[in-house]
Amino acid sequence: MAEQTLAPQTTEQETAPGPAKAPWSTMVVVGVAQLMVMLDSTVVNVALPSIGTQLPADQSALQWTISAYVLMLGSLLLFGGRVSDVFGRRRTFLTGLTIFAAASVLCGIAGNQELLVAGRAIQGVGAALLSAAALSIILAVYQDEEQRKIALTAWSGLGVIGATIGVVLGGLIVTAISWRWAFLINIPVSIAAFIGALRSMPALGASTRRKLRLPSAIVATAGLAALSYGLIRLHEGFGDPTAWISIAAAAVLLTVVTFMELGKNDPLLPLHLLRKPTYWLSSVGLLLVASVMISSSFLASMYFQRVHEMSAFVTGLSLLPMGLAALVVALVAPSLANALGLGGMYIAGAALQLVGTGVLATGTDSIALTIVALTVIGAGLPACFVPLFGIGTSHVKLEESGVGSGLLNTFNETGAALGIAVIGTVLATSVDHRMGAGDSVQAATTSGVGSGFLALAVCSGIAIVVAFALRALTRTAQPAEAAQA
Repeated sequence: MAEQTLAPQTTEQETAPGPAKAPWSTMVVVGVAQLMVMLDSTVVNVALPSIGTQLPADQSALQWTISAYVLMLGSLLLFGGRVSDVFGRRRTFLTGLTIFAAASVLCGIAGNQELLVAGRAIQGVGAALLSAAALSIILAVYQDEEQRKIALTAWSGLGVIGATIGVVLGGLIVTAISWRWAFLINIPVSIAAFIGALRSMPALGASTRRKLRLPSAIVATAGLAALSYGLIRLHEGFGDPTAWISIAAAAVLLTVVTFMELGKNDPLLPLHLLRKPTYWLSSVGLLLVASVMISSSFLASMYFQRVHEMSAFVTGLSLLPMGLAALVVALVAPSLANALGLGGMYIAGAALQLVGTGVLATGTDSIALTIVALTVIGAGLPACFVPLFGIGTSHVKLEESGVGSGLLNTFNETGAALGIAVIGTVLATSVDHRMGAGDSVQAATTSGVGSGFLALAVCSGIAIVVAFALRALTRTAQPAEAAQA
């Protein structure tokens, strides 16, 4: 039986003849911007020690240099999608790009820790608008099935590659120039993307009949912000009361906005999409794979630097094979999707992640084995992201591509925040326990990293269950739709 395709959802009037192919120049612009946003989420990590000593900045400010970006990005993606639907996708993309570039300048010239944290928060705002609009643009421009498959592959692959290469680039910049250029490097990239968008991106005009739905937007954004803040606070440990109060507040606010959106003809929160099994399973899958991606890099960085005392730059180079494996699989992803189907491709990706995390869960002390296992995980990442975004967005109508893609991205970012919160706490708890028992820092860290990867292996196992469910649903999607017709 045929599997569900990546073709956009259409009405009866739109079914013939088939959508015309669009030029790839738009994808180049969107891809460069996506690479920059994802790169910026990790490039700062290895610069933190230098920022702490040279700015200077205390430990709390260094933590919020990362957390402020994650908090604003995660809480505003859904609203950013709505803004792109209402005011126009290209306009929102350019606005987000401008905010991101201006905030990068602020971070690069910051004279104190307060300005740096503020700049990172503003960067998160720009990234939310930019990222939500970018995926919406892909869905709107590339309606030909083969083109959409390639575009979603590039989108997913660039996200993985950007997050991985960010660690390498960050180490190189800090070592060769200054930590400030970890931010200032965004300026020429942003200018090039802005000019490219004006020249090659279609206008993708606004919808004059739709409203922002500000009351719902405010409650939803507050709920997502409370959730992100609670997950960030969990870094302090599972017993932190502020974290659980914030998560409880998020549950209340998101429940309230759900009731506010029930029965609305043009909802901010696309509840009708969440009623589709393939959409919500894709959302859960994105949450799981984002947790594995971000947490694997985090655990590996701690392992290389604390156990084997590698420099930031050498640590980045050790993570490079993981990114290269993701690049290779991303390049052949369309062929894999054709051969295995989207569901089958996701099963293969989740299985690779389970193998890689399972090996590292043993607490190995071998650098070579660790790099090989990380490479296996890296190969599995685009094999998960591509089908999940493909299956999830196949139900999204063009007029709601902003909120539809924004919600998928929200699950993605929440998964990254949740993964770091939980895995970071597992690592810290395990290390403290082993050192309390008399182990050295190296031995305790090796054990803690193994415990962290064991938790990720559990995530990968759950992902395989989700993958089999999605495969069963997508294999029957087309015959069922044909019977209804």
